[in-house]
Amino acid sequence: MRAIYSFFLTTFLLSACSGDNNKTEITNPIEPPENITVPDTNMAIPDNRFANNYQVLLFGNSHVIGLSSLLKKLLNAGNPFATITIQNAGGGFLDNRSTQQKRIDLLENQPWTHVILQGQKYSQSGATTYPVTAALSWIKKAKSLGITPILFPEHPQQGKTQEGSRVHQIHTGIAEIQKSCVAPIGLTWDKVIMTLPQLVLHTPDGNHAALTGQLLTAFVFYEVITGEAADLLPFIKDIDVNEATQQVLKQLASETIQAHQACLFEI
Repeated sequence: MRAIYSFFLTTFLLSACSGDNNKTEITNPIEPPENITVPDTNMAIPDNRFANNYQVLLFGNSHVIGLSSLLKKLLNAGNPFATITIQNAGGGFLDNRSTQQKRIDLLENQPWTHVILQGQKYSQSGATTYPVTAALSWIKKAKSLGITPILFPEHPQQGKTQEGSRVHQIHTGIAEIQKSCVAPIGLTWDKVIMTLPQLVLHTPDGNHAALTGQLLTAFVFYEVITGEAADLLPFIKDIDVNEATQQVLKQLASETIQAHQACLFEI
């Protein structure tokens, strides 16, 4: 088993610096985050799609800012009778030790149904490999608590045509080692950029998501969390994106998830 783990760890660490211009290159493995003590197992992904009580926790850096309110609006629109709690715990990269204990306390002390994990480092050039130990530990911890873990591969930077698929591959590699959902964020962005290049998905820095890009990402997470097609959601007037654009974003999000299943639940 250790040999298989080492093979996947080497093969799928295709590398990683998140889009926060962190150019520190790390090549040596690090220890799992302290205090995250869970059995060395590969449990099935807890299936919380059909809960009528969605409690979603987000871990990550600046790329998770703004998602909480959008996702809550989508979940409310899809199921007006559901109880919905969404908290952005931030915390930076997944291997950030300074915020580790706060994250552990949040996971353990509230009945979350889903946790979104963003902040796996990757190399913008693709030439450097980064450890995935922390991501694996958070996935195992979440599953041990009955929480559905969802990996969040970041969207590509503006003009970086290969980045979305490369970052998605890093995260599917992590899920090969430790079972987890992988939201096809970058792949969905690639599809929208190719189909409707006139849409402005990025902020002027070319790195972070503008409102339209955030909404696209939220549509993907809505479908991954609920198992319900995003393209069946109604037009949401209080999101400042016009109806025609909302409709095409929903459609392309659902098409991408259909082609790249996010969660492999065991029956």
